[in-house]
Amino acid sequence: MKEGELYKSVTVHGRTFELRYGYYDEKERFGRYSEPIPIYPDFTRDPQYTDDGQPFVTAMQDPCEHFIGRDRSIGCYGCSYFSDGDDLLGVCACKSNRRNG
Repeated sequence: MKEGELYKSVTVHGRTFELRYGYYDEKERFGRYSEPIPIYPDFTRDPQYTDDGQPFVTAMQDPCEHFIGRDRSIGCYGCSYFSDGDDLLGVCACKSNRRNG
């Protein structure tokens, strides 16, 4: 695996996302385990939505203020609004987070 190589394409709720190998942080290049890893979209910085306005989320991103669940530390995956898609990608079903919601 090399940086920039395609890990896989994932289709979630009608949208396809390419997951490529890389690094989340520059210091990861020089760490003990410096092999590139699959990089997931950062929907916090670059919000994207389904056709009906639900925001895409990753299971591991920090939950929003509308989190409902037991353990915020596990990310959006632990929220009852997280609608699982495929390979750690999903959508947030919270009406407060919908585009124009």
